[in-house]
Amino acid sequence: GYFDGVSGGIGASAFEVAAALDSPVILVFDVKGRSLSLCAEILGFMKFRPSARIAGIILNRCSRSRYALLSEMIRKECGVGCLGFLEEDEGFSVGSRHLGLMTPETVPGIGGKMELLAARASETLDIDGILRAASFSGAPVECAPMRAEPGREKVRIAVARDDAFCFYYRENLDMLRAAGAGISFFSPLADEEVPEGCSALYIGGGYPELFFSRLADNSRSSSSVRRFCGSGAPVFAECGGFLYLQMLGILGGSFRNEGKPVRFGYIELEALEDSFLMEKGGRIKAHEFHYFDTSENGSSFRAVKGDGRSWMCVQVSSPSNAPRCRGGERNIVAGFPHLYFPSNPAVAERFVDAALVFESMRGLSCAGCSSCAGCSSCGKGGCPHEK
Repeated sequence: GYFDGVSGGIGASAFEVAAALDSPVILVFDVKGRSLSLCAEILGFMKFRPSARIAGIILNRCSRSRYALLSEMIRKECGVGCLGFLEEDEGFSVGSRHLGLMTPETVPGIGGKMELLAARASETLDIDGILRAASFSGAPVECAPMRAEPGREKVRIAVARDDAFCFYYRENLDMLRAAGAGISFFSPLADEEVPEGCSALYIGGGYPELFFSRLADNSRSSSSVRRFCGSGAPVFAECGGFLYLQMLGILGGSFRNEGKPVRFGYIELEALEDSFLMEKGGRIKAHEFHYFDTSENGSSFRAVKGDGRSWMCVQVSSPSNAPRCRGGERNIVAGFPHLYFPSNPAVAERFVDAALVFESMRGLSCAGCSSCAGCSSCGKGGCPHEK
């Protein structure tokens, strides 16, 4: 995947990143069952672009005896050195599933696997050679960490995190903290309620489809999420979190497994209407990667791929259980795209600001406006629901 970028181009590829950082590159090749044809592939990578920056090769799934043969062949035919190998070993292998590698929390004995891998790599990889290769382009590039420093905590945001909801860009959480949010994690899988004192909710992606029955049976957690969504607090749900809200009946729509990736890849989102996350016309980088689809994807944003293809997505709506007096608030933003906050830092700031607004109004009683007659929660006019 070295040259694979956005929409069939080279943009945002590992090759482009290496060029931007003036960094040498070590290619890893799976060599099981391969011989001289491997050299044709290595030469193809080296000559495809004049500045390929390839400084060495590592051979994966390669035995010690095969390494002696292949490394000499590659040196002779390609003019580039090998920097070691890794043998195939079930002791440190990590399986995959429909959306990629198994996450660490779901791999039994992951710590032991990593220790075994480290021990084996120290024996079969040329660490000194790797370090020498890393310096061939000159002085090392100093890269500042992308993580934002936490700001003074002004409000707390609840974040669902467990085996069902495990995909978050770390930078998103860092930017929420930098904007003044404290993060309180909770687990719907463990039937935990939305933590007290939180004024917003963030439900990320993951694998809720593997746990639908458990999530449905966890009444404490699901009731808590329904109440929170109905309170008017800002709620952002992406991909698996979006399906979860539909599963709970908080958002409309039915979903199904398509058996293949649906609308896969990097996109840019354009807001087609105002929401607590973005003003109309705002843009943010995102990606979609999911096998499920739904009858109600939403039409509040437009997703555009690098090749010009586009589609409507994301619901900006009120929950089905919201009191009528909250009907115009539309406090939920939910859809399949995973947003990348650093591409539009104002999104994190708006999320925190929306939580602050809700926090400032917490405890205010209803003024008994006429729109509250026949309230969906209590059926009475002048209901006591918060504004």
